[in-house]
Amino acid sequence: MEQALAADDARLQKRAELSIRVTKLADLAYDDQRGQCDWESVTRDMGMPLIECLRLFDPSLSTFSVRSLPNITDWLANDLSTLKSLVSEQFGAVTADEWPLVGIYMNVEQADCFMAHTMCTFPQMTPDLHEAITRHRNANMEWKNIFEKHPLFSCISGLRNAYYEFKEPGDSKLKAIYSEWTVTDTCRIQELVQTYYKPENQREVLIQAQMAFPNRLQQSIINKIKCTLHNWNADDVARLVHLVSTYKRGEIDWAAIGKDLGRTADLCHLKHDQLDRGNFKPTVEHSQTVSREVQKQYEQQHNMDWTGIAQQLNLSERECLEANQFNTGKAQWIYHPDTFSWDMANRMKTFIKDNYPEPLPVNYTAVSNYMWIDMDDCVKMASLLRGEMAWTSETIAQVVELRKQGMIYKDIARQLSPVLNKSKVVAAYYGHIKSKVNAPLTCKEKHRIKELVDTHAEQMSFTELRALVFPQAAS
Repeated sequence: MEQALAADDARLQKRAELSIRVTKLADLAYDDQRGQCDWESVTRDMGMPLIECLRLFDPSLSTFSVRSLPNITDWLANDLSTLKSLVSEQFGAVTADEWPLVGIYMNVEQADCFMAHTMCTFPQMTPDLHEAITRHRNANMEWKNIFEKHPLFSCISGLRNAYYEFKEPGDSKLKAIYSEWTVTDTCRIQELVQTYYKPENQREVLIQAQMAFPNRLQQSIINKIKCTLHNWNADDVARLVHLVSTYKRGEIDWAAIGKDLGRTADLCHLKHDQLDRGNFKPTVEHSQTVSREVQKQYEQQHNMDWTGIAQQLNLSERECLEANQFNTGKAQWIYHPDTFSWDMANRMKTFIKDNYPEPLPVNYTAVSNYMWIDMDDCVKMASLLRGEMAWTSETIAQVVELRKQGMIYKDIARQLSPVLNKSKVVAAYYGHIKSKVNAPLTCKEKHRIKELVDTHAEQMSFTELRALVFPQAAS
């Protein structure tokens, strides 16, 4: 027992000596102009990895003060670059107990480091950043130079658009550049579309519209042109119906019709689908008739011939699919990365794209009947294939558990969805950490912290004690 205690004392003494040495070297390597320590020189002198040196550093023995950079505009471009490189090269993904090490390296409050890294990963326009950019613009600074000064967004246009789209807190009006389109502006856009729009050369109308509205963002003009193209007057609709009637069912040349109407083939097809759907509303009698025929085929062969059913009942396949209410024998479809089939997924996506192009709402009764899969499972799978994810407490708990097992974000995303972007998993994980860090301590946690401090304060440095205490408090 005495030997074990002596060995433990010797280990603690050695660590304390290393901590003092690292702290002294860090003080000597401190650069007043940068406000940071040259940790690369410290690691060379100590012959130890950077992370270990950061763990040994004791702020209570250091002579330099920690910087406070609470606003993103307080950070220099070089500091942001250093922060991003540090996190990606040394940590990969920073856990809650590693942010203090990031703060030590940057010589910045750890909460400020967390804020800055979050802004770099998921950039957004803040009031202080918007105010700073406004000052730069008033001083005639070009967007290229502003981007170099605040390199948060992925490109110059991203920064510029975020700036113009920014909405002041409490202000009910958007920036003037995003003001609503007036009746006069709308009429002008309609004139430009009628004059310059051609399916084979869609860019000409955009160029003319940008010349007519130089103070509006390009995306706003594009959206207005699309909206105008989707608006059909009575004459256009009558002309469309007439042109379609000249073709046999299934042999319609949408490209030729689009050229005749001065619209794209997809727009003409979509509008005709909308008209066609408006004329057919499945009645109870329709549903019963289709369901009886589907049940008969299912009992005979367990395989639906929707073409044959449609011909027999003098309806279209889509109308039969929307009317059927017979659901016996439909399969389950629950996502699992090992059993997921892209063949099935692409089959469903193709069916939806062909029969329910945007902005038409998807009829999942028809999708379920076409796939012969439970409708709720089709809805969930379609949501996953769109990259959507419901971040429930169970999903967050699964992410946290997989991170504890050492799984990287890309693989976690694959566990949750076939197309989920890892950035969404990172955002959910960091949001969970942030909520735990910012949550007030309970009386039980405060009592536990006091016990740990009373027990270990004399044997451990502040950094070691903090690493021991706060994971316990956050659990």
